[in-house]
Amino acid sequence: MDVFTIRDRWIHKFNIPDAAGARLFWAAFVILLVTQFSQGTMFILDYPSESFPYHLFMVAGVIAAIKVLAFNDFKDWKELLLAITIGLLILAGCQLSNDWNFIYYYLVVLASQKVKFEKIVRVFLIVVTLGILITIIAASFGVIMELTNSRTGDPRVRYALGMVYPTDLAARAFYLQLFYVVYRKFKLSLPELIIGAAFTFIIYAFTDTRLDVILMTLTLIIAVVYEKTINLIKIIGNKYLSLIGVVSILGIIVLTYLYRASNPLFKILNKLLSGRMEFGHQAFVKYNVTFFGQFVLQNGNGGIHHGAFDYFFIDCSFLRILMMNGFIAFVLILVALYYLSRKFMQGKCYSLEIALLLIVASSLIDQHLIEISFNILFIALFANLSYFKEDTEIQPRKKFSHKTFS
Repeated sequence: MDVFTIRDRWIHKFNIPDAAGARLFWAAFVILLVTQFSQGTMFILDYPSESFPYHLFMVAGVIAAIKVLAFNDFKDWKELLLAITIGLLILAGCQLSNDWNFIYYYLVVLASQKVKFEKIVRVFLIVVTLGILITIIAASFGVIMELTNSRTGDPRVRYALGMVYPTDLAARAFYLQLFYVVYRKFKLSLPELIIGAAFTFIIYAFTDTRLDVILMTLTLIIAVVYEKTINLIKIIGNKYLSLIGVVSILGIIVLTYLYRASNPLFKILNKLLSGRMEFGHQAFVKYNVTFFGQFVLQNGNGGIHHGAFDYFFIDCSFLRILMMNGFIAFVLILVALYYLSRKFMQGKCYSLEIALLLIVASSLIDQHLIEISFNILFIALFANLSYFKEDTEIQPRKKFSHKTFS
């Protein structure tokens, strides 16, 4: 008799319902989501102590681990050992880099087994929307500090509205809009498109952030031409979509490594990326790529600074993972992205595949890939995706009428 049989017998003996496992997942997910969201706001100045959020992270991690061990289905010991081995590899990178997002995200991903992904998206949308509204209201009434920023040589003021930096606000807006559109499976009504366009314009007016506004606009355009987009994705296929993704990821890393300030082409590219290539190259100059990660001292523009400081920050998510969490973690992320793409395409979850492509595009420049309060798509690795499965043939878009709201 193996340990899984013994576990299941005890669960049956004490009449523990399957819903208990789902409740454990929701507890871990919401605690982690709210805590990490708050870290991106000026509420960080009101924490009881610097260690306060990390204690909450540990609580979420323990709850998720209990759910996995007590309720997850494993085919055999090999599958359990694989999950534990991957967790230990990720943990090693977190310990060395002193960045713990990855391991807690991983535990929540494992704990999501059998949970309906559309419910996860719905909770994400509610929590993040409320979080943004509370943060903006708190900043407006002076409860928390409101930060403003401007680009060098540009008189326009950029607003963070209670977040730690204007680009963080823009990134939250992009992910919020993306997952709303994903929840609607890119089938938006005319009022939704208009509201989405207005929301995109407002975010641009306040943050003056190009990347996220471009991606938000692209998300709405895809919603308009959804059927054509699906047909294109089906023609390209999972194999070539994955190849394009890997080439893009490795390409931006190689270009950053080869960056030379004296090269005119690199100058143009670096300007388009708001200096990200220059600082990414500094990471290669200051640090070597390691197998299990390392601590990388960084000083970003977000939050409060007293006096002059030496700015250095790695924005590209993939470069951050490679330099901070190590080569092993970087490979694990690439494997997870490939597996997600294959799962979405084989399961005909085309809206999720589009979201994956947009998130990869964002992560080539921004740092939020493995931050659960921005990107929840990795949870789809084990969650139930039945809601997102499309019919074999894409149904024509329904015309807008007064019945849309009935």
